[in-house]
Amino acid sequence: MKTKTGKVVIAGRPNVGKSTLLNALVDQKVSITSPRPQTTRKSVRVEYKDKRGMIVFSDTPGLMGKVDDLVGKRINTEVPKELATADLVLYMIDISRKRGDEENKLIGILRKIKAPKILVYNKIDLAKGKKNLIAQYQFLEEEFGEGVMISAKLRTHLKTLLGRVFDELPEGEVKNLDPGIPIISQNAKQFVAELIREKAFLNLRQELPYTIGVEVQEMEDRKGVLVIKATILAVSDKYKSMVIGKKGVKIRQIGYEARKELELLRNKKVYLELKVETDKHWPERMLL
Repeated sequence: MKTKTGKVVIAGRPNVGKSTLLNALVDQKVSITSPRPQTTRKSVRVEYKDKRGMIVFSDTPGLMGKVDDLVGKRINTEVPKELATADLVLYMIDISRKRGDEENKLIGILRKIKAPKILVYNKIDLAKGKKNLIAQYQFLEEEFGEGVMISAKLRTHLKTLLGRVFDELPEGEVKNLDPGIPIISQNAKQFVAELIREKAFLNLRQELPYTIGVEVQEMEDRKGVLVIKATILAVSDKYKSMVIGKKGVKIRQIGYEARKELELLRNKKVYLELKVETDKHWPERMLL
């Protein structure tokens, strides 16, 4: 049987469900998720294999509208760069949200990309009654063809979507089709840093995620215990205090949630030492 292979870039505006879709497609957590914009800051690439061939999925940050901060500007450069190398684009739309400037900006970029595209209507589980706004997007089918209706969260119609993906990809030789463990572009320290950042996003106030980063200084297996030492970086002492919380409540909760998920993912005991420091230059050092 002839196999298919290629790079598939998942694109969409913030919070459309790109990372949730990737995690569901490879049946493993490889990309962090939260309800906040800027959750995904750098593209995450993951190999997927089955008897039909191999796909390198790329989960891109959500393209934002007007941005003034360094983090936002860095994120917006990531999307066109990944799209330029795509063999196929999954253009994801949240049909429970109104079309806006971010959507129009992304459509303009996608029109310049020569790779074939599949229109993916996500969050059909939420698009009920007045929240079903698919009519605002169906004009796109004239350019991209009939859309695929899915719920990434509930894993609805993902087999149909994956079939469409393989249909569109070019033929190519794949020597080893053993699915195995998904290979991701992040190393272990980067993945742990992202997981800690996810827990911080889920526990902190709305404005804080834009001002924090995470660095893992140490990650070592000691007598069956995974020992991790990491730092949450804030751009000011004000935000540092907010991350720590009154009597250290916030930082303990972030550390607890990160440690429990790591133990589940790694299937071993985890010791996580988490501290908070002020470093107003972390975006320049970590994102450029």
